[in-house]
Amino acid sequence: MRPELFSVGPLTVHSYGFFLALAFMVGMGVSFLYLRRKFVDPYVVFELVLAAAVGGIIGARLFYVVGHRKDFSGRWWEALRFWNVQGLVFYGGFILGLLAAVGVVRWRRLSVGQVLDSGGLAVPAAMAVARVGCYLNGCCFGKSSGLPWAVTFPIATQRAMDMPLNPVHPTQLYELLMDLAIFIILLAVYRRFRYRGEIMIAFVMLYAVARFLNEFFRYHSDPRANLFFQLLSVAAFFIGGVILLFRRRLLAEDR
Repeated sequence: MRPELFSVGPLTVHSYGFFLALAFMVGMGVSFLYLRRKFVDPYVVFELVLAAAVGGIIGARLFYVVGHRKDFSGRWWEALRFWNVQGLVFYGGFILGLLAAVGVVRWRRLSVGQVLDSGGLAVPAAMAVARVGCYLNGCCFGKSSGLPWAVTFPIATQRAMDMPLNPVHPTQLYELLMDLAIFIILLAVYRRFRYRGEIMIAFVMLYAVARFLNEFFRYHSDPRANLFFQLLSVAAFFIGGVILLFRRRLLAEDR
């Protein structure tokens, strides 16, 4: 665990913020390369990333607060302190970030499907990088574990973050590996998708499976949160599958 990477004079660079910024740059690079291959102005990705970043952080924080309401009981102003209080949820960030990006797409009159597909490849790559920051920061940790690869965080950190006082599952690394696997799978098969938007749908479905599995090991101060996120994952998987099937059927009929 290393929440602070280094200091330059009075400036301290925190691992979580550093890898989150690096994650956005990686995602931006992947999206840029994809859009350039599709002969779309790739420089629009800077506008998309800015919109998705602002909407994503707000949405991710909002979902975390809703899922951990009791942690903010009597001190709701803490929910607005992004820089001090840890806690972001992918689904919330994905929904609001996607809506913000779609707004830019409409404004610039781009192909929604192509832009979404660029995100379908960019998001898992970016998330894998961001999880390194989570691990170094000590957030998004798992339940108690006796496995050989379980990790132990400093006692002071464990108590401050309401963490089990023994080795825990490194769920940050579990998700990092699953995010990388999703990225590699999509990178290997994305040319086989017939219609625009299907890469993003496939990403949502694959991530839903990954998140569902990881919630068996993820620790939450409210045990009900595991079930909440698993149900959300099941819903995301089936909604994605229904959209994929019906969209293919409709587009096939129009040909």
